[in-house]
Order: sequence, then structure tokens, then C-alpha cells
Amino acid sequence: MLTLLVPVDGSAFSDRALQYAIARAQRSAGGALVHLLNVQTPAAGVNVKMFVSSESLNAYYRDEGMKILEPLVARLRAAGIPAEHHIGVGNVGEVVVAYAVDKGCDEIVMGTHGRGGLLGSVLGSVAQNVVQLARVPVVLVK
Repeated sequence: MLTLLVPVDGSAFSDRALQYAIARAQRSAGGALVHLLNVQTPAAGVNVKMFVSSESLNAYYRDEGMKILEPLVARLRAAGIPAEHHIGVGNVGEVVVAYAVDKGCDEIVMGTHGRGGLLGSVLGSVAQNVVQLARVPVVLVK
């Protein structure tokens, strides 16, 4: 069975990655499982943790992640593709790669803004970070 990890952030770029993953999964002779992952950026600063409980922060991350994940899980299930959803918190590239390892994914499929060259090297890029860290193939969908 083909296992895909699709990081999603609610953007048109991650939507195109999901469309690609759906088509890839439907073509897979042995069936496929798609893991959807939304990574939340941690609340900044020590001061936040002084005034907001970890339970409240976790509820916030869960609520924000589910706003993005629920309609995408429904799309996968409507297409007849088994799906699991996950919410991570931290550095996006590192969290994506850790989930790919943890879930035994065969590929990571992610959207990219298509910026490269000097702009990408100066600003950095989640996609570039994932490509550098990943132990499995990474498919970048523009």
C-alpha cells in the first residue's frame, strides 16, 4: 500500500498538492493511505506561556488545524481514499519530516510557491528544508 504524507496549510498551493495526491492514490494498484498534516507555528515567547495554559494553547492549535483539515479529509473520503489527519506544532520542515518517518510514508507531497534561486536561498523555504531533511522522495507541486 502506498502511503503519502501531504502537509497542508489552507493555501491554494497545498490544495494543488492534495489534488496531485488524490490522483496518485487513485492510480496506485495496491491502494493508498493519505496522511494529512497541518503544522501550527508555536505561540512566540515565554510571556505567552505565563498567561495562557498549555491546555488552552493545545486547544487553539487543535481548533486552527481542524479548520483546515476537516474539509480536506472529507474530499479524500469522497474520492474513496483512506485518510488520517494530524496536527503538529513546531518548525514546519522538521515536523513534516518527523511525521513522514513516524508514519512510514513512502512519499511527501507538498505544494510550493515556486520561488527558488536567490529569493529561496535568502529567505529559506519550507519545501527546501523538507527536501534537505527527508529520507523519502518529496514531490513538489507548483
